Amino acid sequence: MQKALIYCRVSSDRQVREGHGMQSQEQRCRGYAAQHDYEVVKVFKDEGVSGSVIDREGMQKLLAYLDTHHKEEHIVIIDDIKRLARDITGHFTLRKSISARKAKLESPSHTFGEGAEDIFLESILAATAELERNQNKRQVRNRMQARLESGYWPFYAPPGYKNGKLDDGNKTIIPHEPEASIIREALEGFASNRFATQTDVQTFLESKGFRHWGYGKMTYLDQVKRLLTRDVYSGYISYPKWNVTHRKGHHQALISGETFQKIQDKLADKQKMRAQNNIRDDFPLRSFVCCSKCSNPYTASWSKGRNKKYPFYRCTTVGCEMHNKSVRADHMHEAFEGLLKKLKPRPNILKVVRAELLKQWNDRMLNVEAVRKERQRKLDVIQKEINDYLSVLKGCSNSLVIKKIEENIEAAEAKRMRLGEKIEIKNQKHYDFETALNRVFDFIKNPYAMWQQGDLSQKRLVLRLVFDKELTYDRDSKFGTASFSLPINICCIPDLDKLEVVEMPGIEPGSNVSEDCPYCYDLFYSPKP
Repeated sequence: MQKALIYCRVSSDRQVREGHGMQSQEQRCRGYAAQHDYEVVKVFKDEGVSGSVIDREGMQKLLAYLDTHHKEEHIVIIDDIKRLARDITGHFTLRKSISARKAKLESPSHTFGEGAEDIFLESILAATAELERNQNKRQVRNRMQARLESGYWPFYAPPGYKNGKLDDGNKTIIPHEPEASIIREALEGFASNRFATQTDVQTFLESKGFRHWGYGKMTYLDQVKRLLTRDVYSGYISYPKWNVTHRKGHHQALISGETFQKIQDKLADKQKMRAQNNIRDDFPLRSFVCCSKCSNPYTASWSKGRNKKYPFYRCTTVGCEMHNKSVRADHMHEAFEGLLKKLKPRPNILKVVRAELLKQWNDRMLNVEAVRKERQRKLDVIQKEINDYLSVLKGCSNSLVIKKIEENIEAAEAKRMRLGEKIEIKNQKHYDFETALNRVFDFIKNPYAMWQQGDLSQKRLVLRLVFDKELTYDRDSKFGTASFSLPINICCIPDLDKLEVVEMPGIEPGSNVSEDCPYCYDLFYSPKP
């Protein structure tokens, strides 16, 4: 008896829930198999997947089955030619994939042949299916746009809402608890400065177990930004992509219009907010100090002991011999402060270097704008990558694909964090380089003092100014060899102890600067680019 495989597909979630489309397809295919004396050995299904998508889970499983059972010939039965694909390219791509595995495609609605006339007719039917799909898509969009213009939300319910009906029978969105209350508290907290930053909102949402769209490992900052900027939560509707302007909606608002405007003003930097202390203040070396075994940055957290909590740094790299092994934070901080105490800049060298830097500044202005544009370009590329992943994720139902997309989003978020926040162009003012330079050299005179007295942002500044790259730390041997920044290297060179203060600019050979000193020569005699 000839073995047969059945393939069924429906494109809408409604068909999946009601089951009529999938059941009727399978029943019709089984009837066809019985009529031709075929033995149905397996049924493959794609539920809620558009016909424009070629890489479907059910179809890939069918092709994989044919690969593993290539010694036997199979018949692949579909209810209708539209079940295979709804565009001509996808249709013949899958058609060839099935034929290449020595399987034959059959349907109770169409006879597949290999003759020129058969292929021509099949092409017409596939093109007709594609035309119908595009026409349906256009009609659906027109209906959705009309509902938007009437103040009704036609899309998938946003986080905090679910689909429902009004008393008059019109479909709308209604608050969905407990997500609605969590989002309301987050939005009102951000507007009132209870949550000073978007990161604070992210931390709050994660503490409540909130997940955007109800799934995922965490709440991303990009998702937080969307929650803060969606006017649907204030009872209004807009969709600029379809030229639907801001208008009152028929759904229940989670926050007032005044609260929403405060959020937008805050995001636009119209108010100055005080940064809120959080756990990062207790771990200033997190992400800067790396594990000596795998060279990946340490993470940090508090661990609960018998009587109190203790701060620890940890390596979380899977496969590293230090994986999940704790490093006491006080030990690492003590070793780091000892490293800073050893930095003893020479006063005379500081004066000479400061004078030369002023001369270099006056000779040529740094092209800050070019650097800013390049960094912004990289940020925009990463943001587009994240947005693309999120767009795919919204319409994806395959758990394996969702997991992979989430991993890609996490990697892109990590790249964006390394680059920093989006750069905003402010009104440019005159930059007093000399005053700024004085502040830098006041810091270089005693980095340890600034580290002890400064807050988290100042300590981060110490790390950037003192070191040229990240540090490595081992539980036994402590910090590895540090790579210091150029100002620290120059100002702490023992060979320059006897250098006298000179007039700058305009140094001439024969002055108190030694031509025999390689550092002096590089600074003052080498040709400038």
